[in-house]
Amino acid sequence: MNETINWDEVIKKEARGLDDYDLGEVEELNDEFVITKKGVVDKDRFYLPKSKAIKFDGDKLWLEVSKDEAKAYKHNPTIDWDKVIKKEARGLDDYDLGEVDELNDEFVITKKGVVDKDRFYLPRSKAIRFDGDKLWLEVSKDEAKAYKHD
Repeated sequence: MNETINWDEVIKKEARGLDDYDLGEVEELNDEFVITKKGVVDKDRFYLPKSKAIKFDGDKLWLEVSKDEAKAYKHNPTIDWDKVIKKEARGLDDYDLGEVDELNDEFVITKKGVVDKDRFYLPRSKAIRFDGDKLWLEVSKDEAKAYKHD
């Protein structure tokens, strides 16, 4: 990691990978990760290790990450997936997505309702955070309909 990067200045700046690959805009930072958001409609979030940062030129934060490598960082490594089963799932605007029923490599599967249970197959990549009680997903009420299965 380049110690000369002033981390206070990178928020809201562009993040670029190798070959000028667009990694979106730096949204937030924590001790380990540079968290970026890319896209207008289908927003991707990247959780990029700070150790991959090469330089900050005042406009762009450059990271040693290829386009193919970036796919591996499109998830939230801070979520303890072992603890989300039987916890509430919430979407944007606190939309109720039910209770986490099961997980697989691709989806968080939730059940909502008492009698007529709705099942949602929500992409794990949509998970934003887990606060110990609720799993928060970047899914709107309208979007949730597309993930509903009978």
